[in-house]
Amino acid sequence: MKLDTSRRLGDILTDVMRDDGTAKILLEKRVESLWSSIVGSTVFRATTSVRVHDGIMYVGLNSSVVRNELIHLKGVILNAINKAVGQESVKDIIFR
Repeated sequence: MKLDTSRRLGDILTDVMRDDGTAKILLEKRVESLWSSIVGSTVFRATTSVRVHDGIMYVGLNSSVVRNELIHLKGVILNAINKAVGQESVKDIIFR
């Protein structure tokens, strides 16, 4: 008797990406790329770096004024990011 081992390629790739952590890395890169569209051009111009690691977004800024404003808007920004990616991928934001 022959076993039916056929699976869709997309299912196999999803399993592989989940198992080796690629899906997490891709999600983190997607969040990083959404930063400018979520915060707008003014804040984006004051941004020096954006990195996501283990659910924490690290944002480097060259303006203390912008940093203080973003600290007050942290909850709004978190909600917008997670809504944009369709899941709770970022749990905290650290502004530097």
